Amino acid sequence: MLLHAAARFKRDAVVTNIDLFNFFRHLNRYLQNVGAYEFERQGPSKLMTADNFLTLEGAVFYKFMSDSTLSHFMNGSFQLGSISYYRSIEQQNSKDAMEGLANIAFQAPGNVFGLSLASGYNFGIFCGAQNLDRCAEMSERFGPRIIRIANLQSFAEEIKILFGANRFYYGHVIYNDLKLLRAKTLKTIRLSQEPSTNFDPALINDALFDLLYKTSFHPSLFMKPTRFAIEDELRLVFEMPVDVPPPYVLRKANVDLMKHIDIIR
Repeated sequence: MLLHAAARFKRDAVVTNIDLFNFFRHLNRYLQNVGAYEFERQGPSKLMTADNFLTLEGAVFYKFMSDSTLSHFMNGSFQLGSISYYRSIEQQNSKDAMEGLANIAFQAPGNVFGLSLASGYNFGIFCGAQNLDRCAEMSERFGPRIIRIANLQSFAEEIKILFGANRFYYGHVIYNDLKLLRAKTLKTIRLSQEPSTNFDPALINDALFDLLYKTSFHPSLFMKPTRFAIEDELRLVFEMPVDVPPPYVLRKANVDLMKHIDIIR
């Protein structure tokens, strides 16, 4: 996890959603200007909560691809991307400079914290679509061939074993330009020492780090800018024991995985 910026609002202040939107909009512009990530549109963005990210059951997964990628699949070769990979990928339709970014408003007893961070470096990512409603547009973006995985749970369990992942999770992507999440905790957030003036990120202790790591999971991995909304993405992620190393993709081969896949075009 990489912390870009942190602030603590005045103690016991009433901080509205509009206040938070304006704060993070200006913060994101600053981070773009100093080169933390490439320019992205900063449109109106609702503050999401964990309740917006629903657990799926019985999800059907579709993936659009080129003929060459399909050939790799048929030979049993599977690839997982990563946030670093999708930030720098040459294919502009897939490139997302804000991959992994999270803007979190953390409300704790007596305090509201605003934090901008990047997390998810230790996750392998498998991207697809949740339906075929925009088949023509998706085929133009990613390729004419389509596969379907009807039992995503069983497929993910085998991928988890193949790649040695700790766990996996799948869900719909939410489209939100600022990737805003509002979270609450009943626990008092304690710093390693009390700062005298401005909040110092160096004062974050292990307990707060763990809290941020868990809370940033959804906005880092399951939120994307609205320009990607056409994709209606269904995303499958795998938590690896360590960060995904260069070239920021994970590849394994197991032809038996094709038993989960139907080639529908």
